[in-house]
Amino acid sequence: MTDRPTPVASEVPQSRYSTKQLLKCLIPTLLGVLLFFTPISVDGRTTIMIAFVIDYINDVLKPLMVTATAAVAIIPSLITLAVTFSPLRHRKGRLITLFNPGMGWTIVRIIGALLMTMVYFEVGPEWVWSRNTGGVMLYDIGPVVLAIYFLSALLLPLLTDYGLMEFAGTLCSRMFERLFGLPGRAAVDCLASWLSASSVGIILTTQQYRQGFYNSREACTIATNFSIVSIAYSYLLLKLIGLEEMFIQWYIAVAITGVLCAIIVPKLPPLRNKLPVYHPAVGKQLKTDRRPGEGVLALGLRRAVERAEQANSPTEQLKQGLQISADVAFSIYPAMMLVGCVGLALIEFTQLFQVLSLPLVPYLELLRLPEAAQAAPALLAGIVDSIMPSILGAGIESEVTRFVMAGVAVTQIIFFTEAAIILVRADIGLTLRDLVMIYALRVLISLPILALLGHWMIG
Repeated sequence: MTDRPTPVASEVPQSRYSTKQLLKCLIPTLLGVLLFFTPISVDGRTTIMIAFVIDYINDVLKPLMVTATAAVAIIPSLITLAVTFSPLRHRKGRLITLFNPGMGWTIVRIIGALLMTMVYFEVGPEWVWSRNTGGVMLYDIGPVVLAIYFLSALLLPLLTDYGLMEFAGTLCSRMFERLFGLPGRAAVDCLASWLSASSVGIILTTQQYRQGFYNSREACTIATNFSIVSIAYSYLLLKLIGLEEMFIQWYIAVAITGVLCAIIVPKLPPLRNKLPVYHPAVGKQLKTDRRPGEGVLALGLRRAVERAEQANSPTEQLKQGLQISADVAFSIYPAMMLVGCVGLALIEFTQLFQVLSLPLVPYLELLRLPEAAQAAPALLAGIVDSIMPSILGAGIESEVTRFVMAGVAVTQIIFFTEAAIILVRADIGLTLRDLVMIYALRVLISLPILALLGHWMIG
């Protein structure tokens, strides 16, 4: 009888884990689910725990938040300017990296800080510090965003670093294969965006493309259809437009719309025309890490446990969380101020968006959305930044129209302050023209779906 070769350890499916391994995976994950997914009732309205914490912090620290917002945009930008033009820029370390983001981001930080100073002290041109332009960014947006960035950076590792993303992504893999015609691991990219940020999902997809797990068509499809803004940021958009008490119903509508868009948009140009070629450095598809005879549940559990084993210590995660929140705040605040100020000024003091959005008005009226003439330019402004429809639509009286506007802001995915820039630089096969077309398709497809669900849910 011929002896069979003994399988090596890496080929043997692991079926048992120690109690320590399971608890390290389970306890942080349950805490994360409690914070981000568990509905709670507060003063007669349904919300989620993280949203309640954000609101509580903003209420308690309200007198300090405006000054803190200005300080976060101005002081780090001045330090960045000093570091950029000093010998310190050649040194290594977390602090130096934080204040040496490169010349491009340094310029953005300085311009944003200058605009923030003008708004805070109400000096310079009125279009900068007007209550309807820079004032909106300083008094309405900044304080809420500050709390969200800080808490997200500190608490999201409970969902992303201890195996939940890998476990849920593995269980959803067959759905992605059958429903969307995509590799199952795309579910992990989707969850990375959903739980952290759209840019995280895009970066993860880019890495998978460069490693040979996706071809160009798959990478373009995943990045432009599943890189949705995070659940925490989605709550911010809904809060700004004044419908936070409907978060759960609204997010269900957003999820339904996103799935339908992900089925339809890849079947249309430009995604349909993308070639299924792999990255030149790889040339062919790589195999997944699935072991012979390993079921989906076992694979998901193994990936989850392995991810939890790789997680940093709580102290190191706290340091990383503080660094990430500081990096995001120091970079995003000035950029947000720059884009927000200019965008709101164009809307407040010019007719640009009103003229460009005229063809959209009959479409909104056909969908029986009240105040269509006011909603159309706000929706179009979403291509600048996904926060724009919520800012500009806050004054609309119709709840259905605001419901739809906030939903489109999430499902559009493409916006030029973040996602579009990253997608063009990713070099996965998308051009600027492609992104504008995909944005238009997603908006036009999302509108009737969200309008139907909005009329049904609100009445």
